[in-house]
Amino acid sequence: MKRSLYVIAIASLCALPAANAQGLGILGGWGYGSVPNTNSSGAGTLHSNDGFAIGLSAQTGGGVGFGIDGLYAQRGFKSSVIGNSRQLSYIDLPIYLRLAIPNPTIVPFVLAGPQISFELNCDANGQNCPSGRDKVTYDGVFAAGLKFPQLAHLSVQARYLYGLQNLNYNTVNNQSNYHDRSFMLLLGIGF
Repeated sequence: MKRSLYVIAIASLCALPAANAQGLGILGGWGYGSVPNTNSSGAGTLHSNDGFAIGLSAQTGGGVGFGIDGLYAQRGFKSSVIGNSRQLSYIDLPIYLRLAIPNPTIVPFVLAGPQISFELNCDANGQNCPSGRDKVTYDGVFAAGLKFPQLAHLSVQARYLYGLQNLNYNTVNNQSNYHDRSFMLLLGIGF
């Protein structure tokens, strides 16, 4: 039931800006995570769990505009200690301010804004993750890229996600400083 409510909320949020959007498209690519917590005594050696991202994007046009994306994204981390790994999947909803330099050939752009993410799944080595964690997280999103209007509105971008809250995975010694960090390389096609 909760997942159905999330899907309805996501569809509603995406429909509002899409009504006035001048650019609709599909985004997809690969995400590279990081494990910034160095106080991982008992957790073993931690490595990022890289994964893909795919979804829809709606943006207003011109030099200054706004946008919203709805992306399915994979994140988490792997541990050398059995039972401490976390493989997570999310629905990410970034809402951002977009600055571009309009040009008929190549349009450089930057974007920044907040993101809310809804956890869809958390796998701890084949088991459900411990309960009591927040399943909604908040991030800051920053990106830079290029759009090619003459090539089916193809775009490429590098996007950085900066986690704004503690994730409390119970695998680190000092839980108060574990925040999500991800770098994504995304390819977009407009229609």
